[in-house]
Amino acid sequence: MGRADEGLRKALLSPAGKSGILFAALAVILCFALLYATAFLPAGEGSRTAEAVLFTVPFALLAVFALFTAFRGGAPLLGLLLMLGGALCGTLLRLVFVRHVSPDYENYLAGWMTELSALSFPEAMRRQIGEYNVLYQYLLFLAGRLPVPALSAVKAVSFMGDALLAGGMARLAGAGKGRSAWFAALLLPTLALNGAMFSQCDSLYSACAVWGLALSLEGKPGRAACCFALSLAFKLQALFLFPVLPLLWAGRKLRLCDAGIFLLTLLGCAVPALVGGKSPAAILSYYTGQTGLYTGLTYGAPTLFGLMETQGLDVYAYGRFGVLLALGAAMLILACGLRKGESLPDAEIIRFAALTVLAVVFLLPRMHERYFYLAVCLMAVLASRAKRFVLPFALLELATLSRLLEMGIPLRISSLMVLAAIVLTALPERKAAAGENPT
Repeated sequence: MGRADEGLRKALLSPAGKSGILFAALAVILCFALLYATAFLPAGEGSRTAEAVLFTVPFALLAVFALFTAFRGGAPLLGLLLMLGGALCGTLLRLVFVRHVSPDYENYLAGWMTELSALSFPEAMRRQIGEYNVLYQYLLFLAGRLPVPALSAVKAVSFMGDALLAGGMARLAGAGKGRSAWFAALLLPTLALNGAMFSQCDSLYSACAVWGLALSLEGKPGRAACCFALSLAFKLQALFLFPVLPLLWAGRKLRLCDAGIFLLTLLGCAVPALVGGKSPAAILSYYTGQTGLYTGLTYGAPTLFGLMETQGLDVYAYGRFGVLLALGAAMLILACGLRKGESLPDAEIIRFAALTVLAVVFLLPRMHERYFYLAVCLMAVLASRAKRFVLPFALLELATLSRLLEMGIPLRISSLMVLAAIVLTALPERKAAAGENPT
């Protein structure tokens, strides 16, 4: 028994080799079989087999990312198996809510899917269907052709974004830290419920933004520019991160020529719609239309306006005030980062990125609670890299979750929690005193 115990310990805690790859592959196949047969996929209309295969695709993508992340960081076999287990748990966690119909789906997405499924691609492109840019419309158009209920098809698209996001967060966290970010991406309630319960697609633009930041820090600026462009092509909220791009350029993480790659990628995303008959003005209207879609100062989000009594206020004057305040805050954060120029370490760039997104969303008017999605992702990466960010991350997660699930925490309290998270993230790292052992 002693030899068996030592042999098992050595096999699980040593870096995974060829035998580990084979073992992990068999574990993945077993997980696929479990997912296929699981009772977590409730009965519904359409083909249960087709749905099982459909929801296996994002899990397969997670498995690929787990293998790559583990081997890239020289992780032991036990770490790889834990990541695969996390992938399975995260997938099943989302399947629990796969039949849940949210108001957003019922009032908007269901109608869009019905309309898209009844049209050819050129006909769908010539019509103004939905509030999202054409890149997400392509995915919905393809999803509507699958032999599964429309609700499952919409959520499967979001689950693909969840898988991409988990891989990106693990990559951004870096070797040795990636597993913590991996589990955060898969198991955090705010991230899991976004697509699973509410049929939202914030994981798609956030995944592209996180991958863009990770690739830029790895010295792959062209690929990073493509990812940033794809993020904006999915959702206008990608702009919350863009004030950090000059900081990446100053640190030689991006080049001026990458602006051309960025624009070409955006154009490439629009080409199928343009060929289908949609005008350039109609494509741009998805961005301009969103800026005037809402007029209230806040829509339940824990922001600056959540601290105010907004009844009777001039929403346009205060709205412009919030926009300018957010712009000024982004410029201030950028200026602080530029002071160090090329010497700014990667960890600080990630901190400035998280702080920028968090501060901009907090100060802007007309925010929904899900607009903190990218901030939660970046704060989770920070918390996985350094313990001092665990508290601000926990405050942000609890504040956004309380608004998402209406947990009974007053809006002003949750807004104060987000403000505290901003302050704690903005504080510089304490330098160790002379003779003091750094922790």
